[in-house]
Amino acid sequence: MQRLRTYTVDEANNELPRVRRIVGQIAELSALLPELEDQARIAEYESKRPAAGAEDRDRHQQARDAVSGAELELLKAVASLNGMGIQLKGPLEGLIDFPSYRDGELIELCWKLGEERVEYWHKVGEGFAGRKKL
Repeated sequence: MQRLRTYTVDEANNELPRVRRIVGQIAELSALLPELEDQARIAEYESKRPAAGAEDRDRHQQARDAVSGAELELLKAVASLNGMGIQLKGPLEGLIDFPSYRDGELIELCWKLGEERVEYWHKVGEGFAGRKKL
């Protein structure tokens, strides 16, 4: 069993340059995927029309490849966070939690894309609505 990685506030803030890049990628891909999936569905429909040609089938394949590529990049980015012991809570908003301890109790340091530093925390299970200033 893998031991839970926990962070002090300073350690979490020191990881932010790396985390910002990963979380930014997750947010971007999470917003892009629905559009790519729509394009793939449209291209699939067009490739199945009676008058469809090789160009329509190629467009469909390219659209499917774009979806697969974006999904793979998203999985890699999430795996990077998981490997650091960081929990993704809101992919579109870029919301993450760093496991931590406060007064001997396991808590979560809460950070959202666009915030300068880790400045909030909440009890495990409380989520974003329960976050408090450090």
